Amino acid sequence: AEWLAGRVPLWDPFRQAGTPMLAEPQIGVLYPPGLIFLSPWSLSLELSLFILLHYSLAAWFAYLLGRAVGLSRVGATLAGLSFGLGGVLMAQVVNLNIMTTVVWLPLVLWAAMTALRRRTWPTALLAGSTLAMQIFAAHGQIIFYTLVTLIGYGLYQIGGDYFFGMLDQRRNSRYAIRSGLLLGAMLLSGLLLSAPQILPLVELLPLTTRSDNQGYALLTENSLPPFMWLNLIQASLFGNAVTGFKIGDPFQEDFIYAGFLPLLLAGLTLLTLWRQKNSDVKRLTLFFVLLLGGGLLLAMGRYTPLYTGLVQYLPGFSLFRIPARWLMVVNLAIAVLAGVGLDTLLKKHLSRAYLLTVAGLSLLILLGQGALWLFRTELLAWAGPAEGQAARLLTYHLNYALTLDPVYDERLWLRQIPYITVPAALAILNAAIALALLALRLADRLSHQALAVLVLGAVAFDLVLAGGTTINPIRPDRWWTQQAGGAAYVLEQIDAQHRVFPLGVSSEAWSISHLGQYYPSLHRINSAGGYASPLRLARYDALLDEADPVRGLEVLSVRYLLTPGQMGADVAATFPLVYQDEESYVYELPNPLPRAFVVPQAVIADDVDEALTYLNDRSLDLRQTVILEPASDQPAPPPANAAAWPAEQTATTTVVSETPQQIEVEVSLPGTGYLVLLDTYYPGWVATVDGRPIPIYRANYLGRAVQVPAGDHRVRFVYRPWSFRVGVAAFLVGLASLGLAFRPPAKLQRLGQNMRFFFLWI
Repeated sequence: AEWLAGRVPLWDPFRQAGTPMLAEPQIGVLYPPGLIFLSPWSLSLELSLFILLHYSLAAWFAYLLGRAVGLSRVGATLAGLSFGLGGVLMAQVVNLNIMTTVVWLPLVLWAAMTALRRRTWPTALLAGSTLAMQIFAAHGQIIFYTLVTLIGYGLYQIGGDYFFGMLDQRRNSRYAIRSGLLLGAMLLSGLLLSAPQILPLVELLPLTTRSDNQGYALLTENSLPPFMWLNLIQASLFGNAVTGFKIGDPFQEDFIYAGFLPLLLAGLTLLTLWRQKNSDVKRLTLFFVLLLGGGLLLAMGRYTPLYTGLVQYLPGFSLFRIPARWLMVVNLAIAVLAGVGLDTLLKKHLSRAYLLTVAGLSLLILLGQGALWLFRTELLAWAGPAEGQAARLLTYHLNYALTLDPVYDERLWLRQIPYITVPAALAILNAAIALALLALRLADRLSHQALAVLVLGAVAFDLVLAGGTTINPIRPDRWWTQQAGGAAYVLEQIDAQHRVFPLGVSSEAWSISHLGQYYPSLHRINSAGGYASPLRLARYDALLDEADPVRGLEVLSVRYLLTPGQMGADVAATFPLVYQDEESYVYELPNPLPRAFVVPQAVIADDVDEALTYLNDRSLDLRQTVILEPASDQPAPPPANAAAWPAEQTATTTVVSETPQQIEVEVSLPGTGYLVLLDTYYPGWVATVDGRPIPIYRANYLGRAVQVPAGDHRVRFVYRPWSFRVGVAAFLVGLASLGLAFRPPAKLQRLGQNMRFFFLWI
C-alpha cells in the first residue's frame, strides 16, 4: 500500500505498537523482485510466481557458476538442477526470505570468480551488484554466511595463485594484492549499492535483543544432528513438512537432499579428483570439496568442538543461531561437484574401477532398503524394546520411511501414484535407476548425449518428486483470507485509537485466521502483537516480560485480547469475555488508554529500571501523569505542573490525519501539559508543534511524548530516519562509481579536466 501511495515503506504502525519496516530483515522492502506483489493478481498467484521465479533464478545462477568452474553445459545444467530444486530451497520456502536470499549465493561466487579472472575495476564494481541484490533480499544470517564463503574463496584463490599459479602469478605480491583489492572493490560496491537496506539495519541492531549476549546454548540451537546426514541418501527419512517431522529440529532447517544421482556423482568427483588434468578445474573443484567439508562441520554446530571457537573468537558468529543453515553451502557444493562428476562420467576413458565403485554403492543401498522392507516386522520387534539412539532411529525409519502416509490421498496427482511418496520406495527407485544407467555406461550401450539426457531427466524427476510435490502443500486462494469469528469481531469493533493483542497464535493457519504474524499489516489494524522478526526491540520484550501485565497492556493501548483458546478465570475476572465461538475468544479491557491523549503532569525516570518501577506502581494514574526518560543528548523536560488541571477545565485530543510515517494531532490544553502517543519510541521520529521542532521524550517505557503549551495547537510526528537518507546517498555514490567505471577513458579524461577547471574557478 505504501509503494502504491508513492511512499517508501519505512515504518509499520500496525505491528508491536509500531516497528521499523525497512530495517526488519524478514521483509525485503527494497528487493526488486518483490514488485510482483504490487500486481492486480491474486495473492496466491503472485506468491506462486515469486517462488517459481526464484527456483528458476537459483538454477540459472548455479549453471553460471558451474560454467565459471569449467563444467560443460551438461555438467552445469546438472549443477543448476541440484541446487535450484535441492532440499535447502525446497524446504526453506516456508521461510521465504531465507529462500530468496540463498538463491543469490552462486551468483555472488560467479561474480567474484569473473572479477578475479578479468582483473578490471569496472568488472569488480559491477560484481558488487550481485551482493547488493542478495542484501536487498534481507536475511542477515544468509548474507553473513555468503560473506564468509566469499572471503574464504578469495583467500583460497589468492593463496592458490601465489603458491601454485602460473609463472607470472607465483610469489608475485603485487598480483596477490591486486586480487585482494578487486575483491575489496566488489564488497565496497555491494555495500554502497545496498546501503539503504544496511544502514537502517545497523541502526536497529543495538536496540534489539540480539545486541545482548545470547549464550552458547541459544546460538547453537538447531544444530544439525549427525544422523540427519542420512537425508542426503533418502529424502524425508524422518518425515517432512506435510506428514510431520518425526525427529530432530524443525524440518526446514534440517532437510538436505540434493538428489540421489548428484550425490553419487559428487562421490565420483572425490574418487577421481586427483586424475583431473585441467589444473584450473582441479583447483576450483578442490575449493568446493573444502566448502563441502567446512559446511558439514559448521552445520553441525554444537556437535563439533569447532563452533565454540568460532562463536568466541570470530566476529559475527555470535549474532546468529541455527547453524544448520550452513546447509546452503553444502547443497551448492554437492551440486557443483555433481556437475564435475557428470562430466567425468561422460569421458571416454574413465576407469571401470570407478564406475564399479559407484555402482557398488548404489547396489548396497538398494539391497539395504529392500532388506529393511522385507524384514520390517521382525526388525520392529527387535528394535522396539531396545534402548539407544541407533534403535530409536531404526524404529522411526521402519515406522515412517517404509509406510504410506494417508495425507497424500488429499493430493491432486500424487494419490494416483501413492507408493512413490514412501521415502524408501523413492530411494529404491533412485538406486535402481542409478544402477541401470551405470550398467549402460559400463556396457557402452548409450551415446554420451543420450546418457546425459537420461541423467538430467532422472535427477529432475527425483528432485521435483522429493521436494516440489511431497513437502510443499498447495494452498487455495481462500486459505490466505480465512478469519476466525473472533478476528472478524475485532476487525468490526476496534477503532484506530486502540489495539488488539493476539495471543497463543503459533501455526500458519492460526496466524492467518487470528491476526498473527504479519496479518495485522495486511488488514491495517493496530496490533500490540504481530511477528516482527528475531530482531525485536529489547524494550518491547522487556515490557512483556518484566512489567505488570495489566500496566503493560495499558501502555500498549490494548482494547482486545484475541486467543484461539479460553483463558483462565483470573483473566476473565479482569477482562470480560465479549465474544466466543469454537475457535476463538475475545476479551475486552475496560476503559483502555487511547493511543493519543494529554496529561498535565510528568515524573522523570533517571534510567530504565526506575521507569519500570514507576510503570509497575498502580497508584500512579497514567491518565494524569506520564513517565518520561530523557535521552542523554536531550535537554531535561521543563518542570511539570504540580497538580492536575481543574476539573472544570478539560483538554481535548483529536487525530486529524495519519499515515504509517506521519501522524497529526490537534490538542487543546488549559495549561502546559504533555501529548502522549503510545506508539513505539524509535530514532528517526521528529516532532513539531505548530511547525516548530520540539524534542520527543520516551514515555511510559515504550511510547513517545512531547511537551505542549496551553492553548490550541497542532502536533505533527514524522518518521525521517537518517539511516535511510544516508543510505540513499551512499547508493547514489555506488551507482555513480559504476557509471564512471564504464565510461570510455577519453570521456573520463575530459570529465577530469572540466572538474579541474571548475575547482580552479571556484
